[in-house]
Amino acid sequence: MTLDDVPRETSVLIERLKGLVLAESARQNLISASTIESFDQRHIVDSLQLASFALERSLLDIGSGGGFPGLVLACINTSPVHLVEPRAKRAAFLHDAATELGLGHVRVHASKVERVELAPVRTITARAVANLDALFAMAQHLSDENTRWVLPKGRGAASELEVARRTWQGDFRLVPSVTDAEAAIVIAEGVRRRRAR
Repeated sequence: MTLDDVPRETSVLIERLKGLVLAESARQNLISASTIESFDQRHIVDSLQLASFALERSLLDIGSGGGFPGLVLACINTSPVHLVEPRAKRAAFLHDAATELGLGHVRVHASKVERVELAPVRTITARAVANLDALFAMAQHLSDENTRWVLPKGRGAASELEVARRTWQGDFRLVPSVTDAEAAIVIAEGVRRRRAR
């Protein structure tokens, strides 16, 4: 999914989000300055490409930072969206941005994900937070057999998944990223810890 694929009112909402992120980035380091020129591709499209795996499902985004992918997905998803961000200033920005954009289905948790208490969610995302093994461990309490993990990874996605499979089992697949030909998105379902032999 790209910006051309979303309804006009949604693209207007996403453009407003972009403006909020750029304005706030002058006050705190929400995004790398080197990505500002390619903002749409690096942040918006990179987030939108997850939508086909996450739409109409309750969503939890770990380490939301500047709102990617969580706030972008909230612009096109009416199901509950939980943004988890331990850094207070970033969490405050996420709360203010969601309020300004009228995204009443967004809840911000100013906390580490290990301390978040919720019923299991249907989708978990995280971008540039931790390796797969660590992600599964830190958010396992927020998932169940119906949870789908949608995790954009870089060029080492396959090797990272290979390492995670030593500890975790489930249905895993790699989907090519539309923003980086050498990167992939890990889609994982039925994730559970392997029993010790």
